[in-house]
Amino acid sequence: MTRSWLAFACTCLMAGTSLADDLRPAEKGLRLMTIDPLQTGGTPSGLDLRLTMMDQMGSAFLPIRRPQAAQDIANEPSLLLREGIGSVSADLMDAVSVAIEESDLVRSLSAEKRAAQAGVSRASAAFLPTVSGNAWVGGDRDSSLSLNDPGMNAGISIALPLLDGGQRLYTKRSAESRALAAAAELRSVTESVALETINAAIDLNLATRQAKVLEDNLRDLGTLRKAVRGRVDAGRASEADVAELEAELSDVARTLVIASSSAVKSRAILSSQLRQAAPGGFKLPNLEAVPRRGLDVLVDLTHSRNSGLEANWHRFDAAENGRKVAKGRYFPRLDLKTDYRTSRTTRTSRNTDGWSVGLQLTVPLVDLTTTADVREADELANAAMHRALSEDRKAETQLRVDWIEVQSATKQADLSRRKIAALRVSYAAKVDQYHAGLIPIDDVLLTRRQLTMATSEELEAVVTRFAAITRLAATSGLLAEIVGTGENTGHRRRDTGSPDTGEPRPSLPGVVVAR
Repeated sequence: MTRSWLAFACTCLMAGTSLADDLRPAEKGLRLMTIDPLQTGGTPSGLDLRLTMMDQMGSAFLPIRRPQAAQDIANEPSLLLREGIGSVSADLMDAVSVAIEESDLVRSLSAEKRAAQAGVSRASAAFLPTVSGNAWVGGDRDSSLSLNDPGMNAGISIALPLLDGGQRLYTKRSAESRALAAAAELRSVTESVALETINAAIDLNLATRQAKVLEDNLRDLGTLRKAVRGRVDAGRASEADVAELEAELSDVARTLVIASSSAVKSRAILSSQLRQAAPGGFKLPNLEAVPRRGLDVLVDLTHSRNSGLEANWHRFDAAENGRKVAKGRYFPRLDLKTDYRTSRTTRTSRNTDGWSVGLQLTVPLVDLTTTADVREADELANAAMHRALSEDRKAETQLRVDWIEVQSATKQADLSRRKIAALRVSYAAKVDQYHAGLIPIDDVLLTRRQLTMATSEELEAVVTRFAAITRLAATSGLLAEIVGTGENTGHRRRDTGSPDTGEPRPSLPGVVVAR
């Protein structure tokens, strides 16, 4: 009878589940499929899935919740470039300064740096004595003559660690190394934000100048089209010349659309980084002092000033000190302890007060976790060392690659300028020859196309060289000096540091507060 009732209940539950699936609204997605263990043999197949992909995606959708603090930060007024919003040309270093000030990633790393500095304070506090108090009310065999004689006791304990196998010392050193690593990581992220802004700015300059070259090309071809049309009307040229010229004009116009689109995309990226409308172009600083230092000097600076490399070596120091902390657990621990205790009882007049001072020696005998902790600390230190060595080689390799690119781009730009000068002379001569009927229009258009391509190649070489020099500066630790130069007189900056410590975030000059 009991089994019959259980079977009936299970049948009702399964019927209710199927009915609920059938009653689901159609707009929610595909109808849920019910797995029948009797039909599937206990193992559902791919077609027997409980939820379809559409159902899973629909049920996983939840509105994004942003805390009020994040909304307040997003609504803060942005910093303005000195030239103002929508200016034709702005100083690149001012734009880098604004991008760093507005970067949430930089703010995040600033908070992590302050957290690491708080860890140093916590580790330093381990050298100070600890004071604790305690109180007891009730039956206590220590404070009364019998359990039926309730009483109360209170006490204060002061403990000062004297010897602990160096655990406090190396814990403090490890915390200091982590704080230094956080500071170096903050500089590395700041340099990355600066490089992103610089790359977007020079891409905008390149696209703008290429568009200008193409517009000049369209204008020259338009003038040539009038001359060709005059020759056709005079019977000295055919309509094929006009058709070829129109095809060339269409091709140049298509390339102009691509360049204009690239400029718009670069401005969109810059507007997001600056939180304001990006200017039409940027005035680039003179970075020739960087390659003039020479490759050997830049390599030495990379090994001593590269922020990413510095962060990795500080992490290794923290791991190395952590290994010493783990080994310190093998040594005895000696503490100086002082206690003051007072007791009162209700039925008797027994009162005890007094101080006790003594040394407490703790000797670890059997603790298998210490061995595992030491082995783990050893491996973490080895991992940090190899990671730092890898970063060292990577930074030097990147520096040498960028140095080669600077030298190559310099030669390419010089050769492109020579090519441009020769093609301009050739183009002018061929236009005259075409008007005289000595050469076909194809020769003129070919030379014009070569001149346009050589001009674009020269622009690309210049931009590539500038970008490579900025990477040289970032890798060798010189970018902060370059970006940080400039006047800061007459410009106000909103406070973006910690509200508790008043510490300003890493920032650069040349910005004013939006009003």
